[in-house]
Amino acid sequence: MMPEDFDKETEDAAADAVSNDRKDDEVFTVAQTRMTVRELPVNMYSPGIYANKPYSRGKNADSPSHKSVSKSSFNTMSFIRAVSLVLICTLFSAAAAYVVMDFRFARGDFRVNNNVVLGGRPPEAPDNNYVAPLITGPEGISASDIYDIALTQVVGINTEAMDSMGIFGFPGGSTPISGTGFIISTDGYILTNYHVVEAAHTGNTPINIVLSDGSSYEAVVVGVESFSDVAVLKIDADNLNPAVFGDSDMIRVGQTVYAVGNPFGDFVYTMTDGIVSALDRIVSVDGRTISTFQFSAAVNSGNSGGPIYNTLGEVIGIVTAKVIRGNVEGIGFAIPINDAVDIAVELIEHGYISGRPLLGVTVQTVSRAHADYFEWVVGVYVRSVNGGSAAEKAGIRVGDIIVSLADDEVSSLETLKFALRRHKAGDTVKIGIWRSGEVVELTITFDEDLYAGRPQRPDVPDPDSPNPFENIP
Repeated sequence: MMPEDFDKETEDAAADAVSNDRKDDEVFTVAQTRMTVRELPVNMYSPGIYANKPYSRGKNADSPSHKSVSKSSFNTMSFIRAVSLVLICTLFSAAAAYVVMDFRFARGDFRVNNNVVLGGRPPEAPDNNYVAPLITGPEGISASDIYDIALTQVVGINTEAMDSMGIFGFPGGSTPISGTGFIISTDGYILTNYHVVEAAHTGNTPINIVLSDGSSYEAVVVGVESFSDVAVLKIDADNLNPAVFGDSDMIRVGQTVYAVGNPFGDFVYTMTDGIVSALDRIVSVDGRTISTFQFSAAVNSGNSGGPIYNTLGEVIGIVTAKVIRGNVEGIGFAIPINDAVDIAVELIEHGYISGRPLLGVTVQTVSRAHADYFEWVVGVYVRSVNGGSAAEKAGIRVGDIIVSLADDEVSSLETLKFALRRHKAGDTVKIGIWRSGEVVELTITFDEDLYAGRPQRPDVPDPDSPNPFENIP
């Protein structure tokens, strides 16, 4: 009998048994077994091999034992896949977040909220009298908000210059002087230009400070830096709002700036806007050579000493000069705040500006007219040399003409002072001396000027050597 005939006969027997209500258990079991054996190979998988398709659900494959094994394997593998997927996504998300945040910090989108402490005090032990808070966040604030801040920081400065001689030889009157300054500490330190208080400082006349609320104080001069046109004043007041210092090394041409001051002494707390027009401008103010940046905000007499704000409400400069030439407007100059704060810190902390170099000579400018008359060279004539000074040790003599210092050409007293400001006490540099018709190069190591910035300096005795320019026609 062929297998096909056996299958046919067996199935017919089972069907007859069912239809006649005769349950032949043996025959039914054989039929069911043969049917199962024929269908199982289609649905089987090798143990230990994961397939990417589920077990098929034929009617005979759903036996209790088969369903139990299939469901358990599927649930275990699904759980492992889900956990693995979550872990992988978490790792990729963390890595992406780290890369993005690292880039944004590097770009400067965020700032660490910290304190600037005048005087170099360590952050862990700040003195609240010298704290200026930093503004956080990359976005700017409105001009109106900046003006509101300025009202609590900007001050008016009123003083006067005494006329040396009046009519018929009698003592003269006085000329009022108005300027601007701004608060740099909670207990009353104020930063301004030296030329604003110069007449009062040298003439010993009162300096009056007026706040926006109308309160008035008499100020004392803490120290001055005439070469940089910076002065530090002090009033007896507490709980003031100090200015926030920006970083003037980060100034860019084109950025928006605001000037707040008291033009002409009458239009108090005037605010004007503009942009940074240029960097590293060297200007001459009353014979002082000053390093500044140029801006376009309108300023006038009386704005001197006032702050230049950036769009974060930080002070980045001090108004020091403007061009006065016909109808020229919008060309103003400001001292970078980093330079001014360095000076203020020295004056407040030490009472003088430490590290300033000292030559130890008394000198006088040799102009082009002088040089032509004496058949000399343009430079700085040495009229006296202090005993034991850096100049004496270097071999400088009375009658020498200084023509260079390190890499800077020296053509006047102002250029010599400017060149000296590039160095510190203890620096050793080359100094060019014109002597007897030729240039001699000497080596000098600077002393420290212990009176730099002090309100009062000891009087310098007149040099013993005669003034060679006194009787020049």
